[in-house]
Amino acid sequence: MTQLIVRPYTYEDAEEKLQLHQENREHFQKWSPVKRKEEFFTLQGQIDSIKEYLKNSSEDKRYDFAIFLKDDSSHKLIGEVQFVFVERGPKQSCMVGYQIGEKFNGHGYMTKALEIALIIAFQELKFHRVTSEVNPENKASLRVLEKLGFVKEGYLRKNLKVGDEWCDHVCVALLEEEFIALNHSK
Repeated sequence: MTQLIVRPYTYEDAEEKLQLHQENREHFQKWSPVKRKEEFFTLQGQIDSIKEYLKNSSEDKRYDFAIFLKDDSSHKLIGEVQFVFVERGPKQSCMVGYQIGEKFNGHGYMTKALEIALIIAFQELKFHRVTSEVNPENKASLRVLEKLGFVKEGYLRKNLKVGDEWCDHVCVALLEEEFIALNHSK
């Protein structure tokens, strides 16, 4: 039986994380405004990124999660979810980002993994609101968010520079009470 596991990264994940990013370098870069330095694509680069993730989560600044596909005989890192731009106090909000290995697209894994991550975000991390900004050309990502109940709140023109081009983004959000209501109706 196949199951998805969503959990914080550990140092033991560094080799699999390196493999995921090496295999999907172009695929991940297509939508990302972050241009990775060459050091990132080394084992030490992955160890350093995990160290930074652990530091940020301990300081309540950012939370990074690994997505594993597990069956009876294997355990494979297939993607990741991040909760960034954490704001506490009266806002209790963050922005979610995510990526999945290209060969795992179209199987529903990202929708299920993000659902698991949102349970963590709302129940454990106590966020009230989770937002996302998605390039309107990234139809698959928009579908994932729609399935999970995210509501379109706006359209941001030339919002982020990806590569050499300024790209528009659709702004969506999900509130804790909406997520709870959707999950109770399943």
